[in-house]
Amino acid sequence: MARSTARAAAATREQILEAAILRFARQSYEDTSLRAIAADVGVDVAHVHRSFGSKELLFAEAVRATRRPERFLGTSPGLLATKLSTELLSHKALRHDDEVGAFDIVMRSLSSREASRILHDSALTDFIEPISKMTYPSSARRAAMIAAVLLGIGVLREVLTVEPLLDTEDGEVQQLTVQLLKVLIGARPYDVAARAAEGDDR
Repeated sequence: MARSTARAAAATREQILEAAILRFARQSYEDTSLRAIAADVGVDVAHVHRSFGSKELLFAEAVRATRRPERFLGTSPGLLATKLSTELLSHKALRHDDEVGAFDIVMRSLSSREASRILHDSALTDFIEPISKMTYPSSARRAAMIAAVLLGIGVLREVLTVEPLLDTEDGEVQQLTVQLLKVLIGARPYDVAARAAEGDDR
C-alpha cells in the first residue's frame, strides 16, 4: 500500500513538473502561477507546494529538466566537444506549437529579475562549475565561454531560426561547432601526444 502510494505521488509530481515546463516555456515567469499549474494537472495548489516547496524551486527544477546536465557530465574530456555539439544540434530548430525547445524557458524568463537570478545560479551550478573541471587548464572562464557558444548557437537556431544554422545535414555546422568547443575545452598534454602519434602512423 505504501509503495503504491509513493508511486502515485511520484507520478503526480512528474505531471506537475511537465505542466510547469509547458507553462514556463509559453509565458513569462510572472504570468505563470502555481494555481494555474495545479489546475492543468487537476490537483490543488497545496499539492504543488508540498511537492516542490515554492514557485522558485519549481522553476529551477523545470530549467534543470529541460537542460538535463547529466547527459554530458559523465563524458570524458576528449569526447566532450562532440557530445555537447551533438546534444545541441539534436534539438529540432523548427517545432510544432506544442513542443518545448531547450531555450524556450530561458527566453521567456530573461526579463524577470527573480527568474534571471535562478537561471544565473543554474548556469553556474549545473553547467559552468562541472564543465570547468573538464577543461585544460581547469577554468570557469573557459566553461562560461563554452556555455555562451552553446547558448548563442541554440538561440539563433531554435528561437530566431537563422537559416544558415538550420541545415545540418551536411555536417558542417556540427564540425565547426566541435572545432570551436575543442579550442575552449583545451587539449591535455596526453591528448596532444596521442594526436601526434596518430599523425606519425599515417
